[in-house]
Amino acid sequence: MTVFIALYRGINVGGKNSVKMEALRALHAALGHQAAESYIQSGNIVFRAKGTTASVTRAITAAFTKEFGFKSTLMVRSADEWAAFVAGNPYAKAAATDPTKVHAAICDGMPDKKSLAALLEKTGGPEAFVTAKGILYLHAPDGIGRSKFAAGLERTCGVPATLRNWRTMEAIQELVKRIADE
Repeated sequence: MTVFIALYRGINVGGKNSVKMEALRALHAALGHQAAESYIQSGNIVFRAKGTTASVTRAITAAFTKEFGFKSTLMVRSADEWAAFVAGNPYAKAAATDPTKVHAAICDGMPDKKSLAALLEKTGGPEAFVTAKGILYLHAPDGIGRSKFAAGLERTCGVPATLRNWRTMEAIQELVKRIADE
């Protein structure tokens, strides 16, 4: 069995699309996933399952829509992919000082670096970003809430994306290690 991470986008935000984590873990258990654990209320689930990333994503997406009556953009990554994301952080020094100022956008595809650079130039903020396959690393030294660049990031990215702060990235990595060792 492979350890996977499922990131649900657009649930439990602003009182809309409410999904209890217990119900989400139960959905994964009903799909035959083992050791499903959640991290915070924004839809981060770590679990063991048989299959490929694509087959697991299809199964979860269909079951989620049937169970909860709406669609959520879902990003599923393997433990190896997640470990590479964490190890590849070009802003590790900033994250060690304040993990809330560093974020990762997990993407379905390659983020549009040229359009993102144009957005950064237009917004003129202190942010910096680096793109890689399936991920965009963002350093927002003034915070994500004040960042005009971050506000336009998903729209400009060119591919579906879901953003997590670095504290969440590391906490999920710890869950991955614990579930892999069980």
